[in-house]
Amino acid sequence: MKLASHMHRALLNWYAKHARVLPWRKNVDPYRIWISEIMLQQTRVETVLPYYERFLTHFPNVQALADANPDTLTSLWAGLGYYSRARNLQTAAKDIVARFGGTMPSTKEELQSLKGIGDYTAAAIASIAFGQNEIALDGNLERVLSRVLAFTGDPKSKEGRTVLRGFGEKLVALGNASAVNQGLMDLSSQVCGIKNPKCGECPLVDFCEGRKQNLLAQIPFKKAKTAAIELNSHGLLLLCEPERGEKSLLLARRKTGDWLAGLWDLPWWLSDEAPAPKKTVKFGEHKSIRTITKHKIQYNVHFHRSSTELQRAELENFLPDCAAEFRWQPLTKLDQVNLPKPSEKALAQALKGI
Repeated sequence: MKLASHMHRALLNWYAKHARVLPWRKNVDPYRIWISEIMLQQTRVETVLPYYERFLTHFPNVQALADANPDTLTSLWAGLGYYSRARNLQTAAKDIVARFGGTMPSTKEELQSLKGIGDYTAAAIASIAFGQNEIALDGNLERVLSRVLAFTGDPKSKEGRTVLRGFGEKLVALGNASAVNQGLMDLSSQVCGIKNPKCGECPLVDFCEGRKQNLLAQIPFKKAKTAAIELNSHGLLLLCEPERGEKSLLLARRKTGDWLAGLWDLPWWLSDEAPAPKKTVKFGEHKSIRTITKHKIQYNVHFHRSSTELQRAELENFLPDCAAEFRWQPLTKLDQVNLPKPSEKALAQALKGI
């Protein structure tokens, strides 16, 4: 307990001076904290910032999110990846309205009953928004605590969870769990990074057994990487350029159960076969990589021009069953659609040639 007490004092002193200025720290609104935590899953802070502000402008509270148009929701999320997070947010918001009268629940157990909120996220919200003595143990905190304790094993193992969670619970039990968790988050980001930790700047250097025992190169524990599953895909970038009227782009809504379900994107599908549209003229192509979960997907986008907006029956003559629905989006209104990054890059390349 002595180590925890010394570390607790040093960490809070450091955090008071070096805390990152982040928009979700302006107040302890549990809704805003929840949105930030979901966005930050698997995503860097720098990437999240513009999405966060835009999202809250459209959906400033639980009720607004519960009532959101799914198209608007997925469009605002486009580019952040892991799109199930956006769908889970709305499902959880509806649940909060139905079960908790539109007010965020305050306990870890209640928070974990909501779609998309696991152990870490529930602990983060409970501690930061409600002052509950919960340790928000994610990969970043596991790294810092493993180094302090010189724990070289797998933090995800039963032993690792017992050792690290046990010590983390001692820290938050000493008070100000919000600052403890956020202090450890900032420390992992600014000082105790995965590579080249800045031990000379660390407030915990005097207590760090990993450094004393020269074990930092072995911590965090490294699992053998699983090779990515390589797949091939084709996409169609079909521009309608009538003699009169507006130019438009064919978009497809991804089907339920597909990757990026519900999102408007270029029509694309897993296949080795390229599209062969009728009544069109080919004018280029774009190759890139789409990374989805553990899959590395070669993305081959084929550019075609058409003089008319082909209807679904005509599109189905050469497109596979890759979409719940299609629509033609005027080029002058493309700013209303947030395409995923690989498609956005393909479109930018195509428009240069027009």
